[in-house]
Amino acid sequence: MEHSESMDDDNINCYLVPQTSGTGRNIFQGGSPLQESLPLLGVQLVLIVAITRVLYFILRPFKQPRVGGIILGPSVLSRSPAFREVVFPPRGEPVLNTVATFGLMYVIFLIGVRMDPMLVVRSGRKGVIIGLSGFLLPLAFTYAATGPAVSAEPEVTPRATFLLALATSLSNTSFAVLSPILSELNLLNSDLGRTAMSASMTTDGIAWLIMVGYILAEAFLVSPLTSVYAFLSVFLLAAFILLVVRRIALKVVERTPPGKPVDEAYVFFFLLIVLLVGFYSDIIGSNSFHGALMLGLAIPDGPPLGTALGEKIDAMVSGLILPLYYAMTGLNTDVWELHLGRLLFVVFLGWFGKLVGVMAPSLYLEIPLLDAVSLSLFMNSKGIVEVITFNFFLTNKLIGHHTFSILLCSAVAITAFSAPVAALLYDPARRYAVYKRRTVQHLKADADLRVVACVHDESHVPGTLSLLEASHATPHTPIALYLLQLLLRDAARDAGPHDSSNRVINAFFRHELRHPEGAVSVHPYTTISPYSSMHDEVCRLAVEKRASLILLHHHKRHMLAGGGARAAAGLRVVNRKVLEVAPCSVAVFVDRNAGCVGLSSFIPGPLHATTGPTFHAAVAALFFGGGDDREALAYAARMARHPGVTVAVVRFLPTRGIKDDPADRRVDNRAIEEAKALASRTRNIKVQEELVGDMERIVEVLRGLDKAGYDLVIVGMRHRWYPVMSANGLSDWSECPELGVIGDLLASSDFDTPYSVLIMKQQDQGGFNAAVPGAQDVWQGNPGGAPTQRTMSIAGSSNSLQ
Repeated sequence: MEHSESMDDDNINCYLVPQTSGTGRNIFQGGSPLQESLPLLGVQLVLIVAITRVLYFILRPFKQPRVGGIILGPSVLSRSPAFREVVFPPRGEPVLNTVATFGLMYVIFLIGVRMDPMLVVRSGRKGVIIGLSGFLLPLAFTYAATGPAVSAEPEVTPRATFLLALATSLSNTSFAVLSPILSELNLLNSDLGRTAMSASMTTDGIAWLIMVGYILAEAFLVSPLTSVYAFLSVFLLAAFILLVVRRIALKVVERTPPGKPVDEAYVFFFLLIVLLVGFYSDIIGSNSFHGALMLGLAIPDGPPLGTALGEKIDAMVSGLILPLYYAMTGLNTDVWELHLGRLLFVVFLGWFGKLVGVMAPSLYLEIPLLDAVSLSLFMNSKGIVEVITFNFFLTNKLIGHHTFSILLCSAVAITAFSAPVAALLYDPARRYAVYKRRTVQHLKADADLRVVACVHDESHVPGTLSLLEASHATPHTPIALYLLQLLLRDAARDAGPHDSSNRVINAFFRHELRHPEGAVSVHPYTTISPYSSMHDEVCRLAVEKRASLILLHHHKRHMLAGGGARAAAGLRVVNRKVLEVAPCSVAVFVDRNAGCVGLSSFIPGPLHATTGPTFHAAVAALFFGGGDDREALAYAARMARHPGVTVAVVRFLPTRGIKDDPADRRVDNRAIEEAKALASRTRNIKVQEELVGDMERIVEVLRGLDKAGYDLVIVGMRHRWYPVMSANGLSDWSECPELGVIGDLLASSDFDTPYSVLIMKQQDQGGFNAAVPGAQDVWQGNPGGAPTQRTMSIAGSSNSLQ
């Protein structure tokens, strides 16, 4: 046997290097299998994973971090010398540490693959400003206080470069820590989640540059020439990853046919590259984790390559080996050594500085107060990155075990407080709230109109295509269509719906090809889920694609087109929940010709009024006042730009005075004046006014629209002056109160008219979703309940929802 030494400051542990397996004395020979490396590692794995999983399921409802490693360490179980000697003896630490570090390198690589650096650019200045402020303020606080604090800690290296690295680790918010927390709360695609992700990537980038600077500064202490060599080594690593590995990755993605998996040879090639980059990073004095992260950032996320790598790494490494690293950390942590000292005050300054540094710019950028508080608490979360950093400090003897225990336990305590409180403050019903106006009315003239169009089957396709044609798509005013097919999970198991799905997608692709290049872009998606949670995917896609409009089909017209009563009831559930929590404007389409035209012979006509290659349609926009009617008017004005569409704006004015908001009335008047100005420049739009004193007169005007020969009537869902619309008796016949007074009337089966109806609800200002009028109080609107969060199965046609 060879002898090996494990040195820990002043303590030297001498032990025999054990056999790997099978060659020692077994239990029948009076030996102990735990004297050998492999059986010992197996016992350690089983114990670590079992305790970690049990504690995870117990603490998960309380949003608490995983503390299995601390339980196994000297804080609890390993306080018993017998337990420590049998299960975690010093001779087993090298093997355990090697396996854990090996797996963690792949975990960090996978984190890099799933990071999207362009999110910082797409999120605009908001995420960058919050990230900078939330990093620089706590950095200033902690760095100023670190010097006096470490003077009382003799085991902490007092060098200025290390103190800056320590302050950076206390001030940073890592993407790798924040992403799982937000994902568990279904907030990743919300505006709050996107802002937090952008801010965390900003702080990650700055912290990474500081750590590289620290490595170069440490090399400079050896000699200036060594510092130059270190810089060139890091530069060569970055050049190799960007110029060689990324190009290979892009070539692999390009050569993989759409919908096909990546060849396994490519997957194993990139897994070997991770080892090579980690080896090189260690050679040049960096950390293998830094190299793995850089490599992951160069790999395109999503299918086919990013998804394939995630599938290979996730199950074994993340589920089995990662807990080993936490266990190794816990074995070096002893909560009984903690004491109230200056270092804990420095940690508190970092937490407080982050709280203020995030909250102040958030409020300045008009993020609601509760969201700003939640964001600042989320940004205070600590996790795997801090654990790696503190272990790096400990391994390089920059700190001692006592300081390591203080830093690690404080990180656990901060996360144990911040994440649950932030989740408690943040209303899950608002997880789709956005802080920008995403409406047709507020769309810039040269911006593309992004529409999430939901279709259930082929009967919804002709009407949707007609609406798109009427929306006037040109290269200067393009339309980006995100086609979302809503498939029930039970129905998707049959072979039939897949054929139908392909026909639906092909119909929209043909529509795209009929327009000039750049005028229409179609992006098909499919969601397979129960009706009770289908709205989640609709709203998530709208947030992710920054849509201005969600197009839904009325459930009763679907039933009349041949759909069953169960499907109609399910679609109504979806529509109601989308209306409650939608992150943008919503339009409900009552297609009175649904199912009358086959897909094979369909050519966009005037909403089924005629057929032929030339599109003609007559549209009426009803205007009572309010944001929803202004949204309907804006959409009608866009249609009026189409040479084949004529629009008549009918403004209803009360014959008697009513109480309303003067500011809102001025905005209504300005919208009508803009419509009149447009009417003076084109013959495609005209504005007329109708004086009405009660609901009977309104109904009379609406029935008169039949004789005018309109193909489509557009109206808002909620209106500014409900007092004219007497509620007496309406609730007795009200069929769909969620559509509003006029919308419900026009969609009613009793109100038999030849024209189709588009009922619009404008996105509520500030990201807060006001209630849709309910059955009990049609006039004021009842708040809808928060939708139930459920897990759904997603299957993509050309794309898949992540």
